[in-house]
Amino acid sequence: MTGGNMADSNNKSLEEDRSAKTDNSAGGGKAVEHLTAGEPAAAVEPTAAAAARLAELIRIPTVSSYNPEDEDELLFKKIPGVLEKLYPNAHAAMSREIVGERAIVYRWEGHDPEKLPVLGLAHYDVVPAGDKTAWKHKPFSGEIIDGRIYGRGTLDDKGMLVSWMEAVERLSAKGIKPRRTVYLAFGGDEETTGVRGARKVASLFEERGLRFSFILDEGGAVAVDQLSAFTKRPVALFGCAEKGYLTLKITAQGSGGHASAPPKHSAVGRLSQAVAALEASPFPMKLTSVPEGMLRALGQDIGGAKGFVLRHPRLFLRTILANLGRDGTTASMVRTTLAPTVLRAGERDNVLPETAEASVNIRILPGETVAGTVDRVKKIIDSAVDSTGDSGVDSTVAAPVNVTEVEGSVFEPVPAGPMSGPTWNTMAQEVKRVWPEAIVAPYLMTATTDSRWYRNLSKNIYRFIPMEVTAEEAKAVHSVNESISIAAWEKSIDFLSGLLENLD
Repeated sequence: MTGGNMADSNNKSLEEDRSAKTDNSAGGGKAVEHLTAGEPAAAVEPTAAAAARLAELIRIPTVSSYNPEDEDELLFKKIPGVLEKLYPNAHAAMSREIVGERAIVYRWEGHDPEKLPVLGLAHYDVVPAGDKTAWKHKPFSGEIIDGRIYGRGTLDDKGMLVSWMEAVERLSAKGIKPRRTVYLAFGGDEETTGVRGARKVASLFEERGLRFSFILDEGGAVAVDQLSAFTKRPVALFGCAEKGYLTLKITAQGSGGHASAPPKHSAVGRLSQAVAALEASPFPMKLTSVPEGMLRALGQDIGGAKGFVLRHPRLFLRTILANLGRDGTTASMVRTTLAPTVLRAGERDNVLPETAEASVNIRILPGETVAGTVDRVKKIIDSAVDSTGDSGVDSTVAAPVNVTEVEGSVFEPVPAGPMSGPTWNTMAQEVKRVWPEAIVAPYLMTATTDSRWYRNLSKNIYRFIPMEVTAEEAKAVHSVNESISIAAWEKSIDFLSGLLENLD
C-alpha cells in the first residue's frame, strides 16, 4: 500500500481486500522449515535501524485520557501513516482497515485460509509521563543511549506493537508467508478501558463471524529476577487468565455547616470508617488453576523439599497461601484485591462537607463475580459504619454510606485458557529456541488488557510480551524512566517471527 492510495484503501473492508492480498509482494510466499534452538527466525536487520523505528513511535506522545478534551486527537491519527512509512513491505503484504477513530486492523492472508486465523494484539496509547523532571531522559524523546531506548511506551506497549510490525516486515520482505491467516489489531485507548478501540474491533469481528485459533496480547514476560526465590533461571510467563476489573464509588453522607460545631459523625469520618473497614477485611485467599500451574512448573526446576511442596501445592495449601500472602505482588495472584485510589471531600478547612467520596479499585479473582464482590463490599461497610448521632442526615433519602459501580469500569474475570495443547506447545517451542534456559509457566494476569474484549472469539487467549524484563524495568511501567534494552527487545521480534513462521 502506498501513500497515494491510502485514503481509498482505508475505506475498504478486510473482506473486500481478501482476494487482492492472497499473494504477498514476493509472489505468493514460500513456506519454511521449522526452526531449531538458537536459529534466528529470519535474517536480522541491523538492530539500530529497528530501534530507530521504535524511537520514532515513542516520540509521538499518544497519551490517552478518560476526558477526550485532554487528548490530542491529531497525534493518534498520525500513527497509521507513520506505520505505513516505516513498514512498506508489511503494508504491501497485508490489507489494512481503520476501525473507528482508535483502532488499526491488519490482515495477512495465509497459505491455508480455511484454517482458523490467529490474532496479535497491541496498543499505541500510553499513560501520562507524570513528573517529567524525575525522568533521566525526556519521556517522549525516544533517546537511544548505551544500548537502551528511553521513553513512555517502550514497554507498555509500543514495543510489542513494533515487534509485530518488524516481524511481518522481515518475513514478507523474504517472500515468507504464514500457513494461517494473521490478523493484527492495534488499539489506541487500552489505558482507558479500550471502549473506543478494542471493543469496536471485537464487535466487528463478531459481526463477521470470525473466530481465532489463538490470540496473543501483552501480559507476562520473560521474568529475569522476579522469581529468584524459586529459581535462578528466567521464567517465560504465559498469561492464561485475567482478573476482573471493577471501580466502586463510596459516598458518605453527613451534616454540613460550620466546622466549629461538628456532628458526632461527619461525612469524612464515615468515609474513613468505610475505607478502613475494607482494608481490614481482605478477600479470602484461594489457589486457582493458573497460579497452581505456575507453582508446579517452578517446582520442576527445584529439588528437595521445596520442589516437592511446589509440585504438590494442594497438599500444602495453607503453607503455600501463607507465603504468597506476605507480599502484595504474589498475594494478588491468590485473592481479589481492593485499593482505595481517589478521595474527594470538602473545599474549605472551616466548612463541613455534606458528602465525601472515595474511588475503590478492585481486581477480581477468576471464579468470583462482580455481583458477589459488590455484595461483600456493601456488607463490610454496613457493619462498620456508625449511622447514629447525625440528625442532619435524612435516612429515608439516603443511607449514611452508598456504594455504586462506576460506569464503564465493570469487567468480569476472563476464564483460564488451556495450559497445554498445540498453541501452548508452539509458543513454548519458540521460547526454548530464543531463550534455551527459560522455564515456561502459566501466569495469572492481575492487570487488564485489551484481550478481555475478545474473550468470545477464542478459547486460547494468551498474554505474553516475549522480552526479558527485570524487576527494575517492570517498576518503570506507568512510572518514571520507562525504557528497554535493545538486545532484549530484539529477541521479541525473533520470537514473533518464529511464531508466525511455525503456525500449523
